[in-house]
Amino acid sequence: MQTGKDLFFEICRFLLVGGTATLVDYAVFYLFRQWLLSPAFFPAKAWDIFSLVSATAIGFCVGLLVNWILSVRFVFRAVKDKAESSSKKSFFIFAVIGLIGPGITEIGIVLLVHIFPQITLFGISSLFGLPWKEWFAKAIMTCIVLGWNYTGRKLLIFK
Repeated sequence: MQTGKDLFFEICRFLLVGGTATLVDYAVFYLFRQWLLSPAFFPAKAWDIFSLVSATAIGFCVGLLVNWILSVRFVFRAVKDKAESSSKKSFFIFAVIGLIGPGITEIGIVLLVHIFPQITLFGISSLFGLPWKEWFAKAIMTCIVLGWNYTGRKLLIFK
């Protein structure tokens, strides 16, 4: 049985691992959005949306892989069946829970980017060449998906 203290430290480890995976996600998102699939390549609106959605998906998938590896090894240490929690079946469930996240993220980012007005902070309208509203939309959706991921994984895999 997990104590309140154990659960607290598990959540702290989850946040640390999630933060690491999120940094990887954001770095890959930036790499693809700004450099590999840059809207500057083709000025068409369709390419801009394709670039945004693709960069978001690729970043999320790389972050998901980092998250799985660190979750199995570092976060969920107090599980009933360690072998079962790190099995292919558990990875599949982990991935399905994770893949629902990009759906939530994609819909949220596209909606928020189109709803948010142009944002200027300290006289600057972008960060690393991307508009602030894209970064804010990504951050908001990250928080929402964080709650989904912990709850789903804790209840279905790492009991």
